[in-house]
Amino acid sequence: MAEGFVHGFYQEANFQQKLVQERRRAERAGKPLLVMVLDAGCVAEVERQDVLLSLGEALRGCLRDTDICGVLGEDTVGVILTEIPADKVHDAKRVVAMKVKEMLEAKQGKDLAARIGISFRFYPESGGDADAFDMIFYPDITSSGVGDSTGVVVKRVIDLVGAVTALLLLSPIFMVVPLIIKLTSEGPVLFVQERYGLNGAKFKLFKFRSMHVNNDDQIHRQFVKQLIEGAIGEGENTVYKITSDPRVTAIGKLLRAYSLDELPQLFNVLKGEMSLVGPRPPIHYEVENYSGWQRNRLIGKKPGITGAWQVSGRSSTTFDEMVRLDLHYLRSWSVMLDVKIILLTPFVVLRCRGAY
Repeated sequence: MAEGFVHGFYQEANFQQKLVQERRRAERAGKPLLVMVLDAGCVAEVERQDVLLSLGEALRGCLRDTDICGVLGEDTVGVILTEIPADKVHDAKRVVAMKVKEMLEAKQGKDLAARIGISFRFYPESGGDADAFDMIFYPDITSSGVGDSTGVVVKRVIDLVGAVTALLLLSPIFMVVPLIIKLTSEGPVLFVQERYGLNGAKFKLFKFRSMHVNNDDQIHRQFVKQLIEGAIGEGENTVYKITSDPRVTAIGKLLRAYSLDELPQLFNVLKGEMSLVGPRPPIHYEVENYSGWQRNRLIGKKPGITGAWQVSGRSSTTFDEMVRLDLHYLRSWSVMLDVKIILLTPFVVLRCRGAY
């Protein structure tokens, strides 16, 4: 998009700032954020510039004064539709789309208007789908943390060296634990479960199986929902994890106590799906209960085998405290912070505090 394309719009950098502000306001207020996207990518290149230049004043004629228009990306314009009540989102999309379509047809003609795509992005999406992590709402993350190529490379090198070293040092455990699991309970050695990773990408997480096969996950679903909602009472000795899970095998309790069940995730690290350090990857029914600000723990860095939560209390922290620890880690990430957490992890694991 041309450098001078600013008439009637916020420039791209300024519009990104507005978008971040509105996302944070939506998170604080617990209200939805609706953004309309106009995409002129299907318009012929010779006509595209004129079409985009005409949108500024034209959009102002069919939107509210409080709505925020700006350059969203190459050949795209965004409109932040402010203060839309949650129960009015569907109606707002229909009414705004109709007004904008009529405006485009009046200004450009039906044929050209039909080539301008109109879509809506909603924050936060519900249901735990990958769409819940629409990166359009995170320009502050994509332009810094994710785009810091030097940091990404250094972190990846630490992951590869650390994972290979750990696999070599812990190879006796990888030979003994599968044998014990096979001898003590029926079922596979590995437990494979779909989790959410970087920016909502799904992947298969590996663990040594610590539970009986074909068990009902309802007990965990209910506990996770209560934990996220803060329905579990706080206290000095409160544990924010299921302490007597009937699904766990006898050997599984030992594996969990020393976090040995997590070791196969070193292969997830080698595959690039996880990092040695980062927020823990959640299950889909956990994400389904997230509010907007809680989803931010999955944005910008890969999930980790260990992290700030694991070395700062584990099951003695509430869910919101865990999320805040993850968000602080994401904001203040550095190579030295990762090294510090990696060095602290063995001491925390050997103490078995908060492990169930």
